[in-house]
Amino acid sequence: MAMTDYGRPKLNFGINPLFVAAGMMALGVPSSLGKAGGPQSQASAQTAAAETRLPVFAVASVRQNESPASPFKLAFTSDGVTIENVSLLSIIRAAYGMFNTLDDKFIGVPGWANNENFDIEAKVGDADVAEFQKLNFDKRQLMVQALLADRFKLRAHHETRELPIYELVIAKNGLKLQASDANPVPGDITIGRGRITGQNVVMYRLETALTHALGRTIVDKTGLRGPYDFTLNWTPDDADTSSSQSSNGAVQEPDASGVSIFTAIQEQLGLKLVPAKGPVEVLVVDHVEYPSTN
Repeated sequence: MAMTDYGRPKLNFGINPLFVAAGMMALGVPSSLGKAGGPQSQASAQTAAAETRLPVFAVASVRQNESPASPFKLAFTSDGVTIENVSLLSIIRAAYGMFNTLDDKFIGVPGWANNENFDIEAKVGDADVAEFQKLNFDKRQLMVQALLADRFKLRAHHETRELPIYELVIAKNGLKLQASDANPVPGDITIGRGRITGQNVVMYRLETALTHALGRTIVDKTGLRGPYDFTLNWTPDDADTSSSQSSNGAVQEPDASGVSIFTAIQEQLGLKLVPAKGPVEVLVVDHVEYPSTN
């Protein structure tokens, strides 16, 4: 699977899914929308939308998708939003700007919200189409939050909790990342089972990739920025030998040397992961209901 673009990601609804291999989608979520300075109540997303004088979806249909093989889609249209074969948890990720986060960052999510997929079609009224088309992504996502509050009775708020993390530091054997000379070509990072490769990648991209590879939040303490070129090969714990595919279509096979990811990071990148505990932003679901479909 591949992540593209240079610098800190700002994902947008409607771009092609890039994280299929990990069951993720690169959905349109500006990184600013899930950032909170402290706990923020989301008891009424409709109220938040009303206070900012946003239009509301005049019509919205919600149906359970019972065709797991069908492609998934989450995109803003000219007059609303179209969601096909997407779990509620993934919709929440997108609506709250927390897509590049792990499942443990969502507290109180019922099993069905992650295991069952939905189709949603929502549109504003004819009189609001022009106004809707002028809205930026943050405001459109507030409208999606309001939609979730209406149809799923979702209430949620942000908290900061102390959770296990890994601090990424420079190893004693010295940095082995190769400085990239590809500027201003957009960076490309390919993530697969047992392999991560990057070209013209800033540290935030590597931090995010390692977070998903290890299933624990990585906090970059190196002080580096990049961009860098690198190849990281290790043998997954489950000895999965499936291949990955880069955004340019090239198939890359995982390394089978028996090296753990921790050893590989130290020997191949000159970095080290140090277990620690630290503040991690989470989204606490206070209430959610299975929707009445129509």
